[in-house]
Amino acid sequence: MSEVSTVSDKKVTRMDLFKAWWKWTLAVEVPVSFDRMQALAFSYSLNKILQKIYKDDPEELQESMKRHVQMFNTNCDWGSVIHGIIISLEEQRSMGNEEITPEMMESLKIGLMGPLAGIGDSVDQGIVATIPLAIFVPMALEGSVLAAFIPGIIYLAWSYSWSWFLFNKGYSLGKNSVMTILQSGAIKKVIDIASIVGLFMIGCLSAAYVKFETILEFVSNTEKVSVQEILNGMLPNLLPFCLVMAMYFYIIKKGPKYLNIILVTMAIAILLTFLGII
Repeated sequence: MSEVSTVSDKKVTRMDLFKAWWKWTLAVEVPVSFDRMQALAFSYSLNKILQKIYKDDPEELQESMKRHVQMFNTNCDWGSVIHGIIISLEEQRSMGNEEITPEMMESLKIGLMGPLAGIGDSVDQGIVATIPLAIFVPMALEGSVLAAFIPGIIYLAWSYSWSWFLFNKGYSLGKNSVMTILQSGAIKKVIDIASIVGLFMIGCLSAAYVKFETILEFVSNTEKVSVQEILNGMLPNLLPFCLVMAMYFYIIKKGPKYLNIILVTMAIAILLTFLGII
């Protein structure tokens, strides 16, 4: 396939890219449906660019509109690179590059949206969303109003800046951009780090926010001894850990039946409270 056209031959301007990216960020979760997922938002973000580059070819414009309303679903931020790639390929196709076929573009979208979703969800949810919460939520609980908003601000800043960067990178490098990133080995390291940090932060959050203590006491040599103090001496937050692990193994064995977990947890809590254990 021929190289990406020179800057002077390009039909798509930086402002066109910005408008397409902005429309994607605003609409990505709005028209989601079970049969098409994010496809309508994908098509909506590209429609003005497609109208511009195919303004002299109404039939090709119609076909391009049709092919971009097919099922599409990926991570909202990391998947932005796919938009840039597709815009680059559509632009080259509009200028007569017959090697770029609709099948090629559809295959690229299908092949990339899965890996990018896995990578994006691991990094976004495992690091970007979790670490600021672990840092600032305790500050918010101590009365800091500003700390309650900082995690959201950090996530939004990351989301918008990273998706815009990938949107541009996909356009400038074309279809080779993601393949270069995926084959470099850097992504595997990021995923490994995200998994480790994510598990670490989940453990921290569980210890900090899962409250499960016993009020049992017994008399020893005329002194009252708290069972909770003994457990804390053995391993702090032992009961919350056991509770979290019990739920984890239930999900592993029975599946994510969250309503059952909630009802059983409420029933056990009421029973243990009635018996004077917690």
